[in-house]
Amino acid sequence: MAHCTEKTNVPSSTGDWVSLFERAGLQLHPRPSGCCGMSGTYGHETRNVATSKLIFEQSWAKVVDAPLPEEVLATGYSCRSQVSRLRSKTLRHPVEVLLERLVDQGHS
Repeated sequence: MAHCTEKTNVPSSTGDWVSLFERAGLQLHPRPSGCCGMSGTYGHETRNVATSKLIFEQSWAKVVDAPLPEEVLATGYSCRSQVSRLRSKTLRHPVEVLLERLVDQGHS
């Protein structure tokens, strides 16, 4: 799942991640998503907590809560923080998966 700022500023980013994973011999299945509701520090501010949670429930929760056969990854730090905060789940950044692949193949 891509960070909303990433998708806005670099619309090709999701396709770029797919291509990078393919080059590493891996498959990446992007999931459609909107904003996670965190938006930097927005979701941490007391006056925004309820709205932040509502935004998360409207988009990210559907993917994070679904029983998917594959691991859910997220490019945004605030997105990963939001999932941790609201679902007590840890999502990895796609680079972590690519690094793990390289180490498994003996490239370090």
